[in-house]
Amino acid sequence: MQKVMKLIDIKAPCQDVFDTVINTERRMQLSPLWGLSELEEITPDFPEPGSSYRVRVLTDVPFGISQGTLNASQSAVAGLAQVLSLKMGHSSTRQEQHTEMSIPEQPLAGADLEGKAELPSEQNYFVAEYQPPHKFSYYLDDDCKTVVTWRFQSIPFGTRINYEEVFCDENMGGDDFISTVRHVISEWLTNIKRYSELRDRPGRKFVKWFLDRFYLRMRPDQRRVVLIMLFMQVVGISTFMIALIGWGVANLLF
Repeated sequence: MQKVMKLIDIKAPCQDVFDTVINTERRMQLSPLWGLSELEEITPDFPEPGSSYRVRVLTDVPFGISQGTLNASQSAVAGLAQVLSLKMGHSSTRQEQHTEMSIPEQPLAGADLEGKAELPSEQNYFVAEYQPPHKFSYYLDDDCKTVVTWRFQSIPFGTRINYEEVFCDENMGGDDFISTVRHVISEWLTNIKRYSELRDRPGRKFVKWFLDRFYLRMRPDQRRVVLIMLFMQVVGISTFMIALIGWGVANLLF
């Protein structure tokens, strides 16, 4: 068995961080692996022990992660997909449109840029433990279970998350597999940290509202368009301000 662990401290109440992680759709939206899977169904009793949710893993992604790294239900990254993947669609009923994926800025180690799998697969995840606001654990229903456990600890300035994933040796996809998984988990927890810390101040609350209402519901290509437009607006405003200041200085001097 292989185990990957990661700690991160967040300046936010334990209950708030726990609620963010429990929200399956939000977990997926805050992942650097957005686009590898989509949420299809959650049982009404979720997140009670024994409840489940189903994820459709998209194996025909443009960057061609196949075999070891995203081979249906026999991969740790595939095991993470339900929580690592960002889904910018509005809900599980509005995700049929996500058939086109964007190429990540840094392809995962071991990715075959030419290979593509033919069909998507479905994975069922079952809740093993639900102890709010301190522990949440679930596993992939497979011959060799991938088990993910979240632990939440209250600390003086906020919350400490202890993430742990256990998977079988045969699920490893290459020499760089563990380092790739660690990198993905690190980025994912950092996203959760940044999101959870958007609180208290009015400006941060507005940013969080914007993320929840619009940005996180977008596809990756739509996010890029928004960022480009915002960048162009900032450049335009900055150019205007510089020109205005230059015009004022010129009037004062001449």
